[in-house]
Amino acid sequence: MATIRDVDFGQVVKDALEAAKAEVNDPNTWKSLKDIIKNISDGLVADVKFIAKKKASGEFNEDDARVFLEDQKMLARIRIRSVAIINLQIAERIWNAVAEVFRKAINTALGWTLL
Repeated sequence: MATIRDVDFGQVVKDALEAAKAEVNDPNTWKSLKDIIKNISDGLVADVKFIAKKKASGEFNEDDARVFLEDQKMLARIRIRSVAIINLQIAERIWNAVAEVFRKAINTALGWTLL
């Protein structure tokens, strides 16, 4: 897993999974969501690497990165809601839990305030 500016994204993914799990009260629901949340988290790590590369090359500024992550956030919410038993309110709580873990990590790794 990637480490960017001393941020261990392997640990960030683990922490995000735990944060999401804490928002889901039912073990069967978590079983349905775990793989999706892991995939979303892995995708966020790939996004951070992509943004870091674009930042280094000068192709992305902070606003470009923010817009890119906003689009990714919308996709993550849709994917969480694709599980039939998840309503909008639960999907939002799950996303917020994952995003909170990633927020500090992404902002530290990229040196910008994005999430």
